[in-house]
Amino acid sequence: DNGKLYPAFETDFVSAMKDLCSQADVILPNVTEACFLTGEEYKSAYDEAYIDTLLSELAALGAKTVVLTGVSYDDSTTGVVVFENGNKQYYKHKKLNRSCHGTGDVFASAFVGAYINGKSLYDSAKIAADFTVECIEKTPPEHRYGVCFEQCLPSLFAKLN
Repeated sequence: DNGKLYPAFETDFVSAMKDLCSQADVILPNVTEACFLTGEEYKSAYDEAYIDTLLSELAALGAKTVVLTGVSYDDSTTGVVVFENGNKQYYKHKKLNRSCHGTGDVFASAFVGAYINGKSLYDSAKIAADFTVECIEKTPPEHRYGVCFEQCLPSLFAKLN
């Protein structure tokens, strides 16, 4: 999202999302969304202290657990941080040199599927991250809208069992 609010959304949407976050057990923002929710300035390059600030401020909104996606401390990897009760776990994977629409939705769906099937929050985030990467890799570059997740479902189902 590169620090930009989607064109279809206005600032009152951010306020409404903050209210929802206060009632949530788990929230799954990416770094851009985290900046809008916390009021922190978006940075394309950052360090662990910056992410720690985002995590703390997101948790202060009221959610029990924060799963922050798109966290990247170097040029070759990206990942997800699970923050619960002041403890954080970071899972990183290779960074792909492309972006696709809908990856947050795919991640969230896989995360919820894993979590309701009894996986831990961290394992759910790991499964969702790996599934999202696989979906991006299987999506042809000329495919403009969303990722081709359907062909990756068998591998997701295997990880859930």
